[in-house]
Amino acid sequence: MSENFNKLIVESVPDQKAANELISRLFDVTRPDAVFSQPVTVGDHTIITASEYTAGMGVGYGGGGGTGPGVDEEANKANEASGFGGGGGGGGTTMARPVATIIVSPSGVRVEPIVDVTKIAITMFTALGAMAMALRKMKA
Repeated sequence: MSENFNKLIVESVPDQKAANELISRLFDVTRPDAVFSQPVTVGDHTIITASEYTAGMGVGYGGGGGTGPGVDEEANKANEASGFGGGGGGGGTTMARPVATIIVSPSGVRVEPIVDVTKIAITMFTALGAMAMALRKMKA
């Protein structure tokens, strides 16, 4: 069984390396130059866009095991052992959206929010749906 275990460990090393690469790529997204854009200067005004970044990930690994000779007589005669396995996987996602612009001008610095109308509409419909379901439950 130790041969199988050693083989499993050797085969899982590339999977671990791939998982580490995935994690490092997901964290690369959160660097400061990804959150704040390069300044754009037009005349006396400089504009910088600030963004919101969300990252999510999951990594998992499953193992296996083995058994000694079987419990029935035929397996005992053949002195057979069985089992061992393993596997792993991972995945992740990132999402970004602009949330504000920073405007630098001779009169001062302003921060203007960027309103996401779609996000507001989705939130409104979700809240209305939840209220409708709660009212229906209260009437029943």
